[in-house]
Amino acid sequence: MKWQPLSSLGVFAVLMTFSATALAGTFRTISIDDDYSDWVGVPVLDSDGGDNQGGPDIGDTQIANDNDNLYIHNTFPNGLALGTFVALDVDSNVGTGFDVFSLGLIGSEAGWQNDFPFTQDAANFNNGSGMSGDYFGSGAALLTPFANASDRELAISLSAVFNAGGAVFPDGDFTILIWTDLGVGPDGTFDGFNGDVSAPIAYTLAVPEPGSIAMALAGCCLLLGLRKK
Repeated sequence: MKWQPLSSLGVFAVLMTFSATALAGTFRTISIDDDYSDWVGVPVLDSDGGDNQGGPDIGDTQIANDNDNLYIHNTFPNGLALGTFVALDVDSNVGTGFDVFSLGLIGSEAGWQNDFPFTQDAANFNNGSGMSGDYFGSGAALLTPFANASDRELAISLSAVFNAGGAVFPDGDFTILIWTDLGVGPDGTFDGFNGDVSAPIAYTLAVPEPGSIAMALAGCCLLLGLRKK
């Protein structure tokens, strides 16, 4: 969604538009390698390309997870990707975190600009507290490519913690917003106060399907049997 300063009526319309976003979860391990074939079959949870030509035009968003990481794949129809943020609302409560663009879409406690991690609260875009853990010891994201491109994928460790205390992912339910403050203003010039936002995506961490667990156990039993022979 192209962001510009909105009237109260416009904010209400945005909230009505985004209120029906459904919970979703896909269990899959993704290789962060600039090869997007392992995203085939993962549902597109938001699609909003074609409305921001002066900065990253956020197109399709896919999300998956395994036991270790949250994975995000974004497309950018205009080939501009640098300067895109991920906002994470750990408790899905707009009132307890940073309200991006004051749209009432998300209350973010953790954010990543490209791969760089930072922490937020209701009063501060970056409160300076920071995170710890994978990756690079700071809760950074694994990202490829670190360049303008039509696709990007990243991994965020589910074991990251806030330096101020508490887990970045305290349970299996949270909300994500993909956004940028780079864009072209109504007068056609870049001013740094326009941008693009996805819908707020409510996500529930997926678990392996029972069949997958059974197959893994069967494989282990077979391996043990072969070793005994």
